[in-house]
Amino acid sequence: MTVQFDPFDHTVHDNPYPIYQELRDRAPVYYNEKFGFWALSRYADCVAALRDFKTYCNRFGQTLEPTAPGLLPIMLVMDPPDHTRLRKVVSRVLTPERVQHLESYIRALAVELLAPHRERGQIDIVRDFSAKLPMAVISRLLQVPREDEDMIRGWTDDAVHRDDGVFRMPDRGVESCGKLFAYFADLIERRRHQLGDGDDLLTLLIRTHERGDISYDELLGFCFLLAIAGNETTTKLIGNMAYQFYRHPDQRRMLLDDPALLPGAIEEVMRFDGPTQMQARTLTRDVELHGVTMKEGDKVAILFISANRDERHYADAGTFDIRRNPRDHIGFGFGAHACVGAALARLEAKIAFEEILRIMPDYTLDEAGLERMHSPNVRGYTHVPLRFDPC
Repeated sequence: MTVQFDPFDHTVHDNPYPIYQELRDRAPVYYNEKFGFWALSRYADCVAALRDFKTYCNRFGQTLEPTAPGLLPIMLVMDPPDHTRLRKVVSRVLTPERVQHLESYIRALAVELLAPHRERGQIDIVRDFSAKLPMAVISRLLQVPREDEDMIRGWTDDAVHRDDGVFRMPDRGVESCGKLFAYFADLIERRRHQLGDGDDLLTLLIRTHERGDISYDELLGFCFLLAIAGNETTTKLIGNMAYQFYRHPDQRRMLLDDPALLPGAIEEVMRFDGPTQMQARTLTRDVELHGVTMKEGDKVAILFISANRDERHYADAGTFDIRRNPRDHIGFGFGAHACVGAALARLEAKIAFEEILRIMPDYTLDEAGLERMHSPNVRGYTHVPLRFDPC
């Protein structure tokens, strides 16, 4: 029996890991005839592809299905040298040092979001907390009014959702992408007439545009990217962390006994059950790998989390172990397109779990209430209901 892998099948999203294992062992260069794409699943192959951006290019989109029409230039769909130029500009305003200045704001926000639930002893850690925290931080960076956060988050949810078995972005997602671009175009226009001495991200980016270092479309495209990538993946990371620490109480106890393990625990969740499952690339030449030839112009899915569970690279790869601290995982990508906001995501996840475990160290999870989002690229929950002793 041949291996079957359909990332658009909602039933696959519940537990893709056995299929990933089969792909690594039996079909490391897998071809999906229904949708016409290849998939790489082993660590060494995925890293090599991510490193070789000249062969595995981004300029035709990083999703398997066609991109939304009229999509403006964003870093995810650029190749060097344009990608290098834009990333250099953006990296200046998302350095670990600059991000660290947000710590007190993020912590105050985390405490504020958790506070209404403390006396009740229950919280949906995604709906009530992790869906709100990253969006609020992004809004702070872009100076988005707080009353608009839920609206923007709804649009980003629509942009990444895919219908069961359907090989295209739903109409609602296309419409929401348009609304996001229109919203940020209006926000940029308003801010251009109010620039002061602020050092928020949007002000810095507008000044960079006015100096001629980035185009207007690139400025608008980065706001769009930050709203989606900075919100969706961190939201799902915190939900996945809550789930994994529920499923592995010994690991949670270890973390409670030694909070210094938390940064490494975040890396292990990113390796073991990270939110970014895959990204697509397009071949610029024929590639022969494991006796199979992929043709120029073909789409290739790079399965990040399958690579992160590859026994050829990690000993006991199927075991969740926060002492592993796997700094070479590719949960945040690798190479030229490694996540530019990784430092911010790590900081948000760290503060979130410091506050969660301070308030509810022995939480339980209502598995019947779990609800999952559906996307071939991003994996995580929309609802993770927790119960704990009121405090």
